[in-house]
Amino acid sequence: MSYITGFAVMEVAVRGVLPIGDTTENMPYFIVDTAKSAIVGQVILPKAVKRSLAVAVTVKVPAAAGSLAIGTFDDGGTFQACSFLRVESPTVARPDGAVGPSGR
Repeated sequence: MSYITGFAVMEVAVRGVLPIGDTTENMPYFIVDTAKSAIVGQVILPKAVKRSLAVAVTVKVPAAAGSLAIGTFDDGGTFQACSFLRVESPTVARPDGAVGPSGR
């Protein structure tokens, strides 16, 4: 997903453990701003995997996004929150500039 230059974004992490099964089909999962009922991001992951697989994917979303959820849409267009994936907002800001001990 691309954004217009100058549009403020933040990075969030999508984490979880994929379901175990025989399917190798890919599935789009949508990140939704629940306060605005708006899709703000998307990841495509396997629908199931043959053995336990944890995922951690960084996704850029608009900085103005509120409460976030991840899931799919059913045939009627209703959002279905995913039980095995979660969206984690950044909790620690990345340092700007020089970091580490000064050796004098």
